[in-house]
Amino acid sequence: MMMNRRGQIFLMATIILAGILLALTSLTNRGVVKKEPEAFYDLADEIDFEVKKVLDYGVINGGQNNRTFANQLLNNYSEYVASDDIVFIYGDSVSVSAIYYQSLTNLNAVSLGSISVPVSYTLASQTSVEIYPLDNLNNVAKVRIRDRDYNFNLKPGQNFYFVLIKEEEGEQFVTVQ
Repeated sequence: MMMNRRGQIFLMATIILAGILLALTSLTNRGVVKKEPEAFYDLADEIDFEVKKVLDYGVINGGQNNRTFANQLLNNYSEYVASDDIVFIYGDSVSVSAIYYQSLTNLNAVSLGSISVPVSYTLASQTSVEIYPLDNLNNVAKVRIRDRDYNFNLKPGQNFYFVLIKEEEGEQFVTVQ
């Protein structure tokens, strides 16, 4: 009988030691997920809404100044989103235009006598975007932005798409509407 109890003690000690060793050698995986910038996506929805209204207004009033209306709206929003990159793609199944407003951050110094104060400002610079020839069979326009191709399906009538790009803390957020 004495042998059976001694075996039970050794068995319990082995289980406890195995548990301690397992606890010490276990790994913990933890992922840190940053919140998506809600204001960025809200802005994209707002631009989408405003552009649709402007294009509707242009179509209802004859459509000949539609490009002018779109350009005015785009210039207004380019000032508003100066810290982000935004590409506006508009046109019809015959011709497509793209305007790329790229944020440029400059650091200059303002001198007041012997005092120099560094000043940082961001401007929206309008640059060209590479548009591949239209695929007339599928009515697809392909636009290259930051070495990445985006395809846009062209529907009959006026089309408008935009790509909004924001870089924040080493992450890039992109919305295409």
